[in-house]
Amino acid sequence: MRKEFNIVCRGSWLSLAQVELFCQKVKAYFPDLVLNTIVKETKGDREQSTPLHLVEGKDFFTAEIQEDLRNGIADFAVHSMKDVSGDAFFENSFYRIIDRNDIRDIAIFKEDILDKLATGKTIVIGTSSPRRTLMATDFLQKALPQLSEYPIKIEAIPIRGNVDGRLRKLDESGEYDGIILAAAGLNRLLGYEPAKATLEALLSKKKLMFLPLFECPPAAGQGAIVVETNQANQDAISMLESIASMEHTNAVQAERVFAEKYGYGCSRPFGVFHKDLAHCSFTYASGLNQQLEPFTEWKQPIDLNPASIEVFSGTDHMRSFYTETNLDHGKIPASTTAVFVASHKSIHSIALIKQCQRKRVWAAGSRTWLALAQKGIWVEGSADGLGLDSLLPLFETSLVQLDKTQCCIVTNQNSVVGWLSEGWHATATYCLHPSLDTNLIATIGKVDLVFWSSYQQWLVGSPYVKPGVIHACPSGKTATRLQGLGLNPLIFPTIKAFQSWRQDIPVTEGA
Repeated sequence: MRKEFNIVCRGSWLSLAQVELFCQKVKAYFPDLVLNTIVKETKGDREQSTPLHLVEGKDFFTAEIQEDLRNGIADFAVHSMKDVSGDAFFENSFYRIIDRNDIRDIAIFKEDILDKLATGKTIVIGTSSPRRTLMATDFLQKALPQLSEYPIKIEAIPIRGNVDGRLRKLDESGEYDGIILAAAGLNRLLGYEPAKATLEALLSKKKLMFLPLFECPPAAGQGAIVVETNQANQDAISMLESIASMEHTNAVQAERVFAEKYGYGCSRPFGVFHKDLAHCSFTYASGLNQQLEPFTEWKQPIDLNPASIEVFSGTDHMRSFYTETNLDHGKIPASTTAVFVASHKSIHSIALIKQCQRKRVWAAGSRTWLALAQKGIWVEGSADGLGLDSLLPLFETSLVQLDKTQCCIVTNQNSVVGWLSEGWHATATYCLHPSLDTNLIATIGKVDLVFWSSYQQWLVGSPYVKPGVIHACPSGKTATRLQGLGLNPLIFPTIKAFQSWRQDIPVTEGA
């Protein structure tokens, strides 16, 4: 193998941070290699005034870089996968995904955002993405704390530039109350020494909000670094094979199947993401199709036809399994800096609301998030109904930096012991009391499949199912506990995934 290789990339801090990560991975396998970086200015770097949605998907940030690869000037080209246009992009080259950071979008607000919300002023968001304009602004109208008697109004206006440039515009221009960026880019810059101090200063005192995956799905390939080489460059191919992440490569390929159908990049008003969970894998896409009609599409490993069996959904009868009583003594420990609110029912008093307003708040899902927002609570992000474990990688990132010792689970009395046994702080603010009437018991006893929306629901209803019934549940702790009891439940990614399967929203079968 040759001992010296050239890498071509753009000149932004983020591009250089991605090259540094690539070099670190290569050096771990080939410590004696010499790796040279060639910085190339692209059309996208030169034409800062052109609205991004008018040019994205046309190799706006990649054409000049690929030219150096084709001409043999460089052995590797390093790209953000989101900048890559269509399938033809790699038709004459070899590529692999070498890394992927968090895939979410993040809304970053100036420190006076709560004052603006309280006075009912219009909130101006900077984004050049039709996808973010469509989805994120709609979600933020409901998800920002409701601090005024008037509905929140949001206006999206264009913004261009590198990550640090957009953050500077947020600080200095006076045009924006907030901007929306990819979380992955910020995490990478916070880990890149030349940029770290500047990014920390630009993010200081900002209010962050990680947007939920199902309401605000990212662009295909978001957060992924792709490295490309010529098909004839066998040494370079061998190096890429050594450091590639096939998990991330397969996930991005799954997302690009939808991108081929609906369009590539942030220029298209739809998003898609693939997730490999502990219990199942799935791909989800939503937004507007080519005819600008709303769509939702899942690809999940469920090959059972709901029309062929009798199905009972615990989600349709949430209040039929339990009655609830609030606990007046429920209190969030002062020693914790963050709370994970497991249900919208958990925060029911003025005292609890005030405690949450002094903490970093995370929600189990969007229903809980929006209920907290109605109470005037700032929610930093949610588990998207995928379970708290799905948030742990995000908690470890430079942007969040949370661990178990800092976080308290706010839940019901019945669930506290389970959380404590896993090493979390946990507090109960309400109790569940089993309450099943005879009609519901009879219904459960007749069906072929029961979807349990929670483990507590299974505890109440499972004695009444018939032999051979199919147990189904969402991924997360409910699935883990049912499996621990020796059951083999049919596992859906989320409650929404089950509902889409049952209601025959277009679902593609197969993993």
